[in-house]
Amino acid sequence: MTSPPIQYATTTDGVRIAFMSLGTGPAVVLASNVFGQLTAYQAGWPACKETTDRLVALGWRVILYDVRGMGLSDRDVEDLSLKARVHDLEAVVAHLQLERFALGGVDIGAATAISYAADNPEKLSALVLVSPWASGVRRLEIPRFRAAYSAEPMAIDDPHLFASIIGSVATGFADSDLVRQLTDQFLHSTTPAGLAAYHAANALIDLTDLLPQVKVPTLVIHEAVFPFGSYELCREVAVGIPGAHFAVVTENSIAGRMHDASVAAINGFLRSTAAGPHVSSDGLTSLPTTGIHLTKRELQVLRLLAAGSTNKEIASALGVALSTLERHVANLYTKIDARGRADAIAYALRHGVAPIA
Repeated sequence: MTSPPIQYATTTDGVRIAFMSLGTGPAVVLASNVFGQLTAYQAGWPACKETTDRLVALGWRVILYDVRGMGLSDRDVEDLSLKARVHDLEAVVAHLQLERFALGGVDIGAATAISYAADNPEKLSALVLVSPWASGVRRLEIPRFRAAYSAEPMAIDDPHLFASIIGSVATGFADSDLVRQLTDQFLHSTTPAGLAAYHAANALIDLTDLLPQVKVPTLVIHEAVFPFGSYELCREVAVGIPGAHFAVVTENSIAGRMHDASVAAINGFLRSTAAGPHVSSDGLTSLPTTGIHLTKRELQVLRLLAAGSTNKEIASALGVALSTLERHVANLYTKIDARGRADAIAYALRHGVAPIA
């Protein structure tokens, strides 16, 4: 299949931003992460390409772009601030004349998405944040991030070695092909000096005061396998945004690949933001589009599962024995045809069942 052509939008401060629109249907804009989402897609980076292709196959129009200073967008740019990155997003949205769309972001891209959402709630149908954080300083203190960038002093003399170290940590040292892929992506999308300037700008970001201002239906996903993520930082974002849904994906996988459960959760959330479960007078809960009826207890269990609670934690929260809780879980899985926890989380988000915070 031939890829759509690359287009350019110009920001209010004169920076040219490269972007691409794939698929048809409701629009989902992915705020650019480090190295650029468009460049990551073209390079075949699994976390970007597989996720994008799956969403397109599910009927979404996905818009990717490269943040300023990276990839195919203008490289020689002095202003790399969060405000400037929001200008990048605004330029793409304006160029495509998008009146209403869903917005997503991973890691650093999530910071751009949060900032945009706080100021433009009328334009967004939903907000999806994967491995977000509110404090750039605290994000830079994540142990694996510090390990990956410990070789930064040698970057000017040996950029390939520096890029290889970042790739090795980012993929959990588990896939040499992925390491080579990320190394090539680094070397083709930025320079060591450009990356250092980008991270210096990240250190100045603090979204703490913006989180309560986000008034858009929001899904926050913590992917446990993502090496530069933090459960604590991710949960802080979920708690700080009013009414945000919080999902934890703990499947074992190679870092650098987004889980099937995450894609299912994203797709389900985007489709369910306008609908929720209906509780009938007989105490059963009917979920939209399914015809499946859950008891009040099964719905409680499903909501707690969707929040990432363990069976032991759920049993304690409901005041029942662990064996009793396990029977409820088994009955729930049978009713919704779930093979395990990941299926149940995806099912809950797909049908608008809000996790219990």
